[in-house]
Amino acid sequence: MSSTPVPRPTRRLQAARLIGLAVVGVLGMIVTEAPRGHFGAASQVTLLGAIYAAGLVLLALVFSLGALQGRRWAAWGSLILLSVNVGAFLPALIHDFPVAGSVMLWSVVHVANEFFVDDTRAQRIRRHEQKAPTPASVWIQRYGPAARHILAVSLIANLSIVGFEIAASWLSDLTCLLLGLGVAALTGPFMLAVVRQQPRSLVWLALVLLGAPWSATLSAGLVALALYQLVVFGFVLARGPLFDDLVQSFLHRPALLLLSTFGSMAVAGALVLSFPASARGEPLSFLDALFTATSAACITGLAVLDTGTAFSPFGQAVILILIQLGGLGIMVLSTFATILLGGRLALRSEQALEEILDIQSPGAAYELASFIVVATLALEALGAGVLALRFSQHGMEPLDAIWHGMFHAVGAFCHAGFALWPDSLVSQQGDPVVLGAIMALVVVGSVGFSVLAALWLRARGESRRFSLQTRVVLWMTLALIVVGTLLYALLEWDATLAGMTTFEKWMNALFQSITLRSGGFNTVDFATVEQATIAVMIVWMFIGAAPGGTGGGIKVTTLAVLAAALPALLYNQPRAVLMRRAIPNDIVYRAATIVTVAGFITAIALVIMLATHNLPFSHVVFEVVSAVGTVGLSLGITDDLHAIGKWVLIVLMFIGRVGPTSLALALGAQKTGRVTFPEGRLMVG
Repeated sequence: MSSTPVPRPTRRLQAARLIGLAVVGVLGMIVTEAPRGHFGAASQVTLLGAIYAAGLVLLALVFSLGALQGRRWAAWGSLILLSVNVGAFLPALIHDFPVAGSVMLWSVVHVANEFFVDDTRAQRIRRHEQKAPTPASVWIQRYGPAARHILAVSLIANLSIVGFEIAASWLSDLTCLLLGLGVAALTGPFMLAVVRQQPRSLVWLALVLLGAPWSATLSAGLVALALYQLVVFGFVLARGPLFDDLVQSFLHRPALLLLSTFGSMAVAGALVLSFPASARGEPLSFLDALFTATSAACITGLAVLDTGTAFSPFGQAVILILIQLGGLGIMVLSTFATILLGGRLALRSEQALEEILDIQSPGAAYELASFIVVATLALEALGAGVLALRFSQHGMEPLDAIWHGMFHAVGAFCHAGFALWPDSLVSQQGDPVVLGAIMALVVVGSVGFSVLAALWLRARGESRRFSLQTRVVLWMTLALIVVGTLLYALLEWDATLAGMTTFEKWMNALFQSITLRSGGFNTVDFATVEQATIAVMIVWMFIGAAPGGTGGGIKVTTLAVLAAALPALLYNQPRAVLMRRAIPNDIVYRAATIVTVAGFITAIALVIMLATHNLPFSHVVFEVVSAVGTVGLSLGITDDLHAIGKWVLIVLMFIGRVGPTSLALALGAQKTGRVTFPEGRLMVG
């Protein structure tokens, strides 16, 4: 009785796994640091290492060809390569446990996956095949599993050799180059089919390849190949059945989509910031890189390193990209990209976007998302132009002036207080043009995009009455700016504002009042502020900006709703009233929940920080509230934090960005109450 023939996609996947095992083994041999072992020091190839690499590659090629031809003996290829890798790297565990252990673990996991894990993809593939077939989908069915595996191996290899520079050997570069060229040849027909089906897909490829270095070197070629593979990997995953299931799961829980988006951005940014090319000196530790990436992606601005001196231009560009992505949000950017490519969001995608942007009118999220991106880029470009012109007038070189203008304009609009000067903007405290441009960008970014859209329509001549949301945001923003300016000027007139002219004092007091609610920049030395001022600043940071904008905090509308609820409670009114509008009770409950959860999280973090650090109480409270409010201001203790403190602030910045309510929704499934309980009364207060 003959055995069942192995399907061709499965055979191609077996061949891809064999090639992957060989590549991982060869690169592991080069990277392993074993001066007294048979592999020798890192980046050196000994005679035994060369024999091992040649034999491994030869075995992989032979068994891969056998697998593609459906030979039964090819099924033993993975076990034989596993035995070779384990036998070669077992002695190296003594000298370089991380590398040798990783190679052995990779081999064991992939062999176990091939022999002992059931193939559960059949149902998803059948469901995916129900769609109308296209050349790209046919290619995915035939080569998708093998392409995903070999693309993952190639990207990991490039990440290790080119990104982290863990080996400086011509053999490692040649291995990555040959693998990359092979992947390009394999995926070429797929990309051609995608472009023929959707010609505008070339936009993605062009945008990503613009990030490749323009030089005729092997490293530049490897970077270009890696970027190309990254785009192809995205297209391959997006057309796979597993991706459809994952997207549907996220779209049914928008809060989980929000969490995964910013979490992925922070981790990916941390990996890139860990590259030696991202730093001017020694590469960053992963914790410092993760702290910086989280602060940028969550548009906070807290930093453990000086952005201008610790990071190279490449590292600063990565931070700027994270700030821009964090300010706009991946969902909004993908919506705008869909518009550019001539497509349309699915109904469930629009509903998820509406929930993320907190919009009730059906379909409005689609138009608002396009307005958000266009308005953001236009306002940032205007601010960058003003700042660049002013910096050039101060004697800065044109390219430096443009870069400084762009970096600070994006940071101001997105409320990320990263600055390229060690003292933030203290050196610019006497320049009304620079401070005016930064303040304008911060205010515009803080009011929320729905309010900006209403103001834009009013500016175009439409006489439609402002909504309650717009009126509350505008009046609360104005009140907090005015009151904050007066309080800061009153408390700091002869302290941090001493030595300035009267105009400069009021201008800097206004600047601090605006940036306190999430802007993150400062023009005075906060290390010398009065204790009363610190208390006011903590309150303002906790309040934050408006919903739908780039700022953090509990939001000004939350404060307004709670303020309106107090008279209703005092006078036993059934509904809170705000600007002659009755506020639904569920909005009041939501506002109270947001404040309660934010306060509870702040209190827990404060206890942990005080228990693990010997720092002044007021400074710790300031730092914690700055993180949870995604403000980015500090009284100078960020550099003094050890690992526990950094991890606490990382978690706080993440929670502050996605929101306590979103976090609660993501971690617990919503349940519909079906049981009504009798009322019970308690004495409170």
